[in-house]
Amino acid sequence: MGFKSTLALLLLSFSFAANADVDLTEADILGSWKIDAESLHSDARDAKELDTVWTFKNDGTMEGVSSDSQAHARVGEFRATINYRIENGKMIKQAAPGRSRNETCVAIEKDGPKMVLKCSSVYFFMTKK
Repeated sequence: MGFKSTLALLLLSFSFAANADVDLTEADILGSWKIDAESLHSDARDAKELDTVWTFKNDGTMEGVSSDSQAHARVGEFRATINYRIENGKMIKQAAPGRSRNETCVAIEKDGPKMVLKCSSVYFFMTKK
């Protein structure tokens, strides 16, 4: 096999390894997570910073609290509780409070207290509190 073919196979294998999902367990997710930013892109390009905390409880509920300190914000704090579960290393959660539709979220990266979670088409960049 030539040098170019070997190099191409090596680069291809790195790209698959970099995009592999990380299996989640209940223990991984329990507790409070600060949502540092959300983005449509996995590299955090055009990310929007958030002041949000998600708290995952062992009863299968997640409480989300978002704060907005801007002077013209309609609501200073928004609080909602949704249901979630971990199945086959992925999180299945309600798409919105009071709705029956669920969405599947996968951990793209997990390194100590840092995690990138992809839900539908949004990437959440999170830090364990």
